[in-house]
Amino acid sequence: MIKFYRTRQCSGCAAIQDALEELCMAHETVVLESPNDLPPELADAGCPPILVDGRDVIQGSKEIIAHLEELEQFKELWYKFQSDACYCNEQGDID
Repeated sequence: MIKFYRTRQCSGCAAIQDALEELCMAHETVVLESPNDLPPELADAGCPPILVDGRDVIQGSKEIIAHLEELEQFKELWYKFQSDACYCNEQGDID
């Protein structure tokens, strides 16, 4: 499950929170009172915002948004190929 660590005063975190909700993927948001309240295993990860996705630890608003955009693309591909349909591009070639 994705875990998102943020502080209350984080200015860029609303966009990250919105992107997580739009993804409709299981996630947990942990609101920290202070950047020093990170769990011990994330002590070396830097300051929030921090996103933990499996073994990946992503720090910084821009980097987190980029990661979520990659997840969205993967999710779209995943759903695309979960049926018996054949997908063709504009030239008629099979994707």
